Amino acid sequence: MDKFVIGICSIGSGVGQSVIDSCKLFKPGAVQTVGLGNTPSAFGATECDRSRLIPGYHDDGYIERLIEVAAEENITLLIPGHDDEAYVLAKNREKLGGHGIGVLAAPEALIAMCRDKYSYTAAFQEAAPFFVRSYTYQQLLDAGEDVFPLIRKPRSGYASKSISVIADRRDLTAIDDDGNHIYQEIAMPASDDELAVEYRSSLLRGENRQVSEISLQLIFDQSSTLQVCCATTNRLANGVPIEIFPLDPTPLNPFIEAFCRSMRRWGAFGPINVQGRMTDAGFKVFEINPRFTGITGLRAKLGFNEVEYVVMGLLMKQPCLRPHLSSKHAGVRQVASKKIDLPPSLRPVSDSGRCGGVSVAKRVLLSGSTGLLGGLLLDRLLSENDLEVYTVDRHRNERQGIRQAYCFEELLSGVADLRGIDVVLHGAFARPHHGSDDHFAATQTSMKFLQACLRVAPAKIIFVSSQSVYGNSKDVLSEASLLRPESSYAQAKVLVEDHIKSLSQMTRETRFTIMRLSSVMGPLDALVEQEAYSSMMSILADGGEVPARHLSRRISKIDYRDAVDALLHFTMRESQHGFFDIINIGPGSTPSLEEVLDAAVERLGASYRVMAANAEEVPDDLVISSAKAHQEYGWYPRHDMQSTIDSFRK
Repeated sequence: MDKFVIGICSIGSGVGQSVIDSCKLFKPGAVQTVGLGNTPSAFGATECDRSRLIPGYHDDGYIERLIEVAAEENITLLIPGHDDEAYVLAKNREKLGGHGIGVLAAPEALIAMCRDKYSYTAAFQEAAPFFVRSYTYQQLLDAGEDVFPLIRKPRSGYASKSISVIADRRDLTAIDDDGNHIYQEIAMPASDDELAVEYRSSLLRGENRQVSEISLQLIFDQSSTLQVCCATTNRLANGVPIEIFPLDPTPLNPFIEAFCRSMRRWGAFGPINVQGRMTDAGFKVFEINPRFTGITGLRAKLGFNEVEYVVMGLLMKQPCLRPHLSSKHAGVRQVASKKIDLPPSLRPVSDSGRCGGVSVAKRVLLSGSTGLLGGLLLDRLLSENDLEVYTVDRHRNERQGIRQAYCFEELLSGVADLRGIDVVLHGAFARPHHGSDDHFAATQTSMKFLQACLRVAPAKIIFVSSQSVYGNSKDVLSEASLLRPESSYAQAKVLVEDHIKSLSQMTRETRFTIMRLSSVMGPLDALVEQEAYSSMMSILADGGEVPARHLSRRISKIDYRDAVDALLHFTMRESQHGFFDIINIGPGSTPSLEEVLDAAVERLGASYRVMAANAEEVPDDLVISSAKAHQEYGWYPRHDMQSTIDSFRK
């Protein structure tokens, strides 16, 4: 039998990761998993058999690209990892089915009803008495004081996001209501709940402690008949379950029986998650999610593998263990450990000026130290006091003064000792004129390099990117401009940038900076050989004549000395602008090619020849703004174009 190929969408989401965790517990070899998401470094991507990049589910062309990828990967079933995505997939179920792609999601109409919390009572009328009452803002204006306190939440929100407590009418009238929120009756914990008093006290302080919540997971077959269910009592932190305890669902049976009648009417299939609380008036429901959840994987470890049951049992009709939640175990999600920088004033320093036998000097790891800018930056770093320089390159750098030099193989294999590294500056990359294979290899190496560095949690990682990620444009480009990478080099840089952005969302120990560097210009052999402006200036400085076309075009060119200064500036500067930032590094001004050549003729005493060009073929400019680097980081270039031209004469 061919392996069943599952596409797990939103692979970086909590639900997506939870589905992956469940698939790991399947019978070995039963399925293949393909992680689908719009970032190459999503946490769960490396835990799937394969992974593919697709657009976001709100982007144009999402379904079309999803169909293409599914065909290429032989995917026959898609599992959504996000509420909005489940709705999009269900809405396109027929279109996807025409290509042999199934969707593990409830019907579109049912998903729509579950998303609208205000509609629960009317939509699922068979179970109406079990739902907390919901109000609109206008309804509350005419209501009595006895309805308070209330929970305010987005009408179509999810995962306990954007929830607040409305303690009284004063809180209500202080709100600038946008019409997108509802106000729900609070399901007070039953009097015999040990946390009931604490919960009521927290409400008086305007806090929603989210205690004693019940998660009821129901699994329906193709005929909308309930097959299995389980219940847990969850303790949450910031809306996320951190402890789950098995719960006997028998007291919930009256609700389950009534709710199942509604589900049969709506044609439910697969997982339906119900969240509520046991109150003095019985079980009260405040949330319904027709999908797997963030604790699906944790339930699977306790014996209730609902993903396996739906995929293998209900869809593939293969022998499969019936899910059963262990009553002997609990599930826990522990908080992550974190390393932070200790201020110098709190470091215990010995008489020798060393902290616990370890130097307190800042340690910098530089990749690409044998390259053009890397070599120049290395000179500057080695001249700095209280700085220890480590390098990593294709081959070890034998330069004197380097504390420790490694090659990439040593780093990726775990042989290199990076403990204590404070700043990583990643400048190693294939050059723009190299082929796409080299750019792809550089992307892969960069991702592995960055992940290896994160094992020691450096305080800061800087990636040297390129202005080419923006593509040509008539506009002056800021860090917020849309990306249009046109070359394989630019596309490779974007992939690494996306990887870094994803890494930044998974750790709060390292701050990430992406420096989008202008095209570098200067009288250095490598630049003269590979960079157009440098080549022209070299010819003019030698008394030659250069041909030129598209004289009105402007491209930001930064003096090589300013580029090195910028790299040093951001290496030495403490990060103060969040955990992820993008900064353009360019010249103070960007003259046209004609202005550059005129200045060169004047200062170098040479000439250029204008070549005819089709006016319709004139490319757009590529001009970036460095205003952010100036205003927020205090970096300014020191060399204008005339100074750069003079450097060729010298």
